[in-house]
Amino acid sequence: MEAIGIATGRNYATAKSIVDELEIDTYVLCNGSVGYVRHELEHEVILSKESIMKLIEIVTENNDQIVFQTANGLKRHFEEPGESLTKAYDSLGWTLPDFDEMYWKQNPVIQAMLFCKPEDLQKYAIKEFRYVSWHKFGVDVIPIEGSKAKTILKIAEENGIKREDIVFFGDGLNDIELMELSGIGVAMGNAETVVKEKADLITDSCNEHGIYNALKGISLI
Repeated sequence: MEAIGIATGRNYATAKSIVDELEIDTYVLCNGSVGYVRHELEHEVILSKESIMKLIEIVTENNDQIVFQTANGLKRHFEEPGESLTKAYDSLGWTLPDFDEMYWKQNPVIQAMLFCKPEDLQKYAIKEFRYVSWHKFGVDVIPIEGSKAKTILKIAEENGIKREDIVFFGDGLNDIELMELSGIGVAMGNAETVVKEKADLITDSCNEHGIYNALKGISLI
């Protein structure tokens, strides 16, 4: 089997336009918490309600911000979005998610986005979670057993694709794990410096045909 897929921190609602435009049927969303093959859900890891309650307690104590995410949508937990969440979203040109205090109780949450100062992350020592940084103020909260890398490697194994045959493109901190585990890890020209340091190859930026140029350079097209 040969497959082209995408792996993103986004949920299905925000990734759908790209999936549809590229006509891709294999995609890993929410940093590995869900994985689809041929548009069918094959992997899903849900955050426990008990652990989410612990997270909310710490967030409230520290006056930080949290956004809860399901496979199909996301809502912020506090009515007042706060400075860290607002700055992170503004810097990326994103629209703030709507407020819904009960969203996490009424839906299966597969990822949370925590907004706090980097030095305060040590306060969030919840053993059921792992934290993946993607912004100065933004950290993805995912199940301890979940990640882009783990889900992609599972999908590859189940579909007869060897790890050494995986070519992975990435630009963010949450791409480093798979960058190191892939047969060829390619950092985009616009990638974080630490991502480039872990890559086997550095290509042009995403706005300069970086993926095409890299694939051509390694004779895959």
